[in-house]
Amino acid sequence: MPEIHLLSGGTLLPDWSGAGSVADGAVAWSGETILAVGPREELERRHPDAVRHQARGGWIAPGLINAHHHIYSALATGLDPGLTIDGFGQCLDRLWWRLDRAHDEASIRQSARLTSLRCALAGCTTLVDHHASPACIEGSLDWLAEELETAGLSALLCYEATDRNGHAGALAGLRESRRFRDSVRANGRFRGLLGLHAAFTLGDDTLAAAARLAEDGGIHVHVAEDRLDGEICRGRDGQGPLERLESAGLLGAASWIAHGTHLDEAGLDLLARRGALLVHNPESNANTQVGRLDLRAVRRAGVDVALGTDGMSSCLLSALRCAFLLHRQGEGDSAGGWQDCTGLLEGARQRLARLFGQPAYGQLVAGAPADLIVLDMPAAPPPTAGNLIAQLVFGQVPPRVRHTVARGRWLVDHFEACGLDPHRLAAEIRPVREVLWLRFHKLGAGTSYLGPEPGAAGGRPE
Repeated sequence: MPEIHLLSGGTLLPDWSGAGSVADGAVAWSGETILAVGPREELERRHPDAVRHQARGGWIAPGLINAHHHIYSALATGLDPGLTIDGFGQCLDRLWWRLDRAHDEASIRQSARLTSLRCALAGCTTLVDHHASPACIEGSLDWLAEELETAGLSALLCYEATDRNGHAGALAGLRESRRFRDSVRANGRFRGLLGLHAAFTLGDDTLAAAARLAEDGGIHVHVAEDRLDGEICRGRDGQGPLERLESAGLLGAASWIAHGTHLDEAGLDLLARRGALLVHNPESNANTQVGRLDLRAVRRAGVDVALGTDGMSSCLLSALRCAFLLHRQGEGDSAGGWQDCTGLLEGARQRLARLFGQPAYGQLVAGAPADLIVLDMPAAPPPTAGNLIAQLVFGQVPPRVRHTVARGRWLVDHFEACGLDPHRLAAEIRPVREVLWLRFHKLGAGTSYLGPEPGAAGGRPE
């Protein structure tokens, strides 16, 4: 039997609700699985020979889950598109749709390594990624999974199918998502969904093909991130982006809907009725100036909501602070924010628990995966359901993750990365990034939303 580890010396948070914390708590694990959680003295008696680790007054909490990420954007920091960008459409066309077309296997792998390091240092042990690399679709999700697994992380992956590079490319994207999803059904670290970019870059034939491959509406898709999505979709056939997905049979309890910034009351009601998950990406929304998600309306509609970073960073606690501040700014009452932001860190947990077949996924309980972190909070009062968000928003500036353990493996120990060497990684990335940027600048803008072959028959996924 693998040796037993015991982490103590801090406040134990069994989950991110803030309820049920243990002031002098501990967690014991062996291999990839938690054995027990509870008061320190009790676990020390039960496991006298365990390898001991110290939280040094911090919070011992579940590893964070980033519910919407873009690994492919990791090497874009500092990239000058060389063109002026005015509005969301140009941001996509002149920056992101050139970057994704410039990727090759080397740049995808290095992006995954850098993202893995950033996630570990930020306390994220599971990420939900939405990938794009039109020049090299087949096998791209395997490359991501291999790098994430080497780094010690778990993930839900997909390839974002889109017609903007032609219908054949859209079908290739669907096949890649389907292939990966089916290949990892028994894998303890990875799961797959069917990925779609956004309704305004998807033709009817592609949506129909996606519907044949999706399971219980198991898709990951951008919806109503900007007004552009709704304007283009309605201009074509009178249906909004969410209505197009619904008409195609692509909304269900397994749907991950990113952004939703411009969904109206009817759209939110539809999400609630279908049981879909909405993923809030506040930092990205602010950066691209697409608008502010009305969290209060989302809660009022009964929509499940989680938190993502949309590739802006890998730091979920920074995203939480941004979500709170933007929500506070937009609400009339000075007390607004706490209740509406409660649960954002927990929103994706139950979905992943179902996908992985592990009911306790994302919690610190016996039998759960040993994914845990320690936040440096030595002077913090006891966390409760009523003050948890306030403590994280104001007490983690900047976020300080002392330890990160993923499936029982130490990724960060006393603020230092244990696996990936940041300096060595920087040296490896430099030449790959230079080549990526050169390819980027050789690519032109002006991509049509439905690509050069709108309506082309193409082939169908087998």
